Amino acid sequence: MKINRKISFAAFCADVLGEPISPAWVTVFKAFQGEPLTNAELETWRALSGQEDYKPQERGELWCVKGRRAAGTKTAAKFVCYLIHAHGHEYRRFAAKSDRLHALIVLQTRDIAKEVMAYFNGFYTDSPLLSGEVAEMFKNSLELKNGFVVSIATCSYRAPRGMNIPIGFLDETGAWRVEGTDLDVEVYRSLRPAMIQFKNSKLIGLGSPWVRAGLLFDCWQHRFDRSDRLVLCTPTPAMNPLIDPEELAREQANDPSNYRREFLAEFLDDIDSFLPDSDINAAILSGVHERPPVDVHKGSYSAALDASGLSGRDKFTLAIAHRTRRASSDAATVEFDLLRGWSRAPVAEVCDSIALILKSYGLTSVVGDQFGHSFLRELLANRGISVSQRPFTSRSKPEIMLNLKLALAQGRVSLLDYGEALRELRMLESRRTSGGNYSVAAPRGQHDDYAIVMALLAHEMKGSNSSAGFLIRNGQVIEPGLPNWKDPQFYQAPKRHF
Repeated sequence: MKINRKISFAAFCADVLGEPISPAWVTVFKAFQGEPLTNAELETWRALSGQEDYKPQERGELWCVKGRRAAGTKTAAKFVCYLIHAHGHEYRRFAAKSDRLHALIVLQTRDIAKEVMAYFNGFYTDSPLLSGEVAEMFKNSLELKNGFVVSIATCSYRAPRGMNIPIGFLDETGAWRVEGTDLDVEVYRSLRPAMIQFKNSKLIGLGSPWVRAGLLFDCWQHRFDRSDRLVLCTPTPAMNPLIDPEELAREQANDPSNYRREFLAEFLDDIDSFLPDSDINAAILSGVHERPPVDVHKGSYSAALDASGLSGRDKFTLAIAHRTRRASSDAATVEFDLLRGWSRAPVAEVCDSIALILKSYGLTSVVGDQFGHSFLRELLANRGISVSQRPFTSRSKPEIMLNLKLALAQGRVSLLDYGEALRELRMLESRRTSGGNYSVAAPRGQHDDYAIVMALLAHEMKGSNSSAGFLIRNGQVIEPGLPNWKDPQFYQAPKRHF
């Protein structure tokens, strides 16, 4: 059945999909399409945009910094469906008759992709007006009779390539940084050429605020700079009337800072990306995943381990590196040679493997933190390996992590091209704690086992008397031109404009 091309988005949701959307989301998408707003909608516009005046203007991009459970993902999926059926003919003018047109939806994980695919399956199964529009239904796509394809993909810069894409939807872009280097930017840059032939293309980007870095944050910082891009703050209380205000009040009372970030969609200044991607990228030995022991380096190898209980998701990690001097510099460089991780394995078996690896590099000692030190010392001593303890505390950990940050910034570390370890380094965040101090760790729910063992080994190898090293005394970096390690600038990656 044909959809009336003059139907509004709000009417499409209510009458075609049978799922009305909240008045606040109606305002958002009316502003995106450049439609006039009512007096009540103007008040909502001012609250979401931070602007007093509203001038109807159709935009090509909509970016929403959204609160959790604000119904943003499902509402955006409905808008994609609306564009396909109410405005699909407008995109066909810019493509060959035989071309398939894609509405590409890029999500952060396979689990979320399944959820969003279920949304579309429901739209086309439950709506009498849309039930006859599907030509074929696949696991990650829907082929429609009007020549459109709804394509669901996880975040990869390869996802948009080879497609004609008049409609794009990027969900939870603020979380994509945990998957790799500037992945949000790379996907965006890959997507734009696939949309460029469509003069009326539409791109929707959603994300919850986390660190003050990346594409979402950059869009927010420069929200008034581009006339073709609409950037709004869409907090949960305003966008989703189904959320009980009493529940929100309890969340606010339990953790005011978390409430502001998660539900009011505010970028706070207490969390920042710790290591700049540019420093990490410059240190990677591209294509080198592991380096076998070399006789010429024997005697200069060192090793560190980060122990875990081997029963959960945390990994027991081991790192080996050696020192060298580059011809272009007198400073010594830490060159990583091996990274290994174990999980859900017998402790004795792991210790056997560690001992064999260490001895192959001519090592009979390893450094580790305080976790399990007593039992590891005994187990590894029985295998001819001694363990030295370097405790990780709220005071020592920032110093150890800062050493790695400065060494990367100064080009004194060479990293293996080891995907999981690089992801952990890129994920590291600095958090401002009570009392004005900082902590460095992975985001909530993520892991930093490889990052910790690499930082520990780099710190162990820096050498307090080396020309390449520096001292940290009483919380202060002692090196000409370097300020106190508590200075916030050392905990913030540089901001970039996209």
